[in-house]
Amino acid sequence: MTLAGCGEDSPASPGRFGEVTSAVVLVNPVINQGSSTSIEPGGARSGVAFRAEDLPVVETDASGMALVEHLPTGTVTLDFDPGTYSFQVSQEKELYDLALSYRDGTVQALFPPVRYPLGGTVVELEPGESIAQAAASDGTILLLKEGSYPGDFELRAEGVLIFGAWSPTEGPLSIIEGDVTVLGGSSRMRGVHVNGRLTSNANGFSMAFSDIASATITGNGVTLLRNRFTSGQATVPSTNAILVDNLGIP
Repeated sequence: MTLAGCGEDSPASPGRFGEVTSAVVLVNPVINQGSSTSIEPGGARSGVAFRAEDLPVVETDASGMALVEHLPTGTVTLDFDPGTYSFQVSQEKELYDLALSYRDGTVQALFPPVRYPLGGTVVELEPGESIAQAAASDGTILLLKEGSYPGDFELRAEGVLIFGAWSPTEGPLSIIEGDVTVLGGSSRMRGVHVNGRLTSNANGFSMAFSDIASATITGNGVTLLRNRFTSGQATVPSTNAILVDNLGIP
């Protein structure tokens, strides 16, 4: 499936990964063309209220998004009254992305929560340093500071997490200057700006809250959440892919 890019505003990407245990919850998001989910979201997005365990009630904003912070570990239940949804929080200070359908008092997940784990090797990169070199080992977590990083590299390790700096007004602030090829399975990218072409044939790949010039993504079990395709085209699988709230995708 070929998807045209467009020039809309950058999507928001909240959450303080590594600081507070939190979850970004999208309620009744837009299901992009080609997504394999069979769940039909409800119509309400703004002002949907829910409570996580004993924490204060939160409401979604106009885009259907809410941020829940200070979550406990273990099983966490989101209570929409009526309707509940439960998921597992593995470790303190981790971040989770959830996309939920809420209609007729029933809450359903559009895909399993995307977990951004804090365990393993954590590497904080300065602008100009090599992402490929830092991500040579399986399970590496890369925290990119604001600035530019050289592109035209391959990610071959498994389970790599690349987490970029982000501004609520400017969007992704960690810019990869060039192309990125993802070959290692179960890798995740969040809050980065790839100004070249993103290519991935890896299984279990996920990308969220990022700006991407163009992309060719052909692996199985792909999740694309609230990304913006800024130019050219994005080619993704027409089956076995979850495509939610992306800009520049029909």
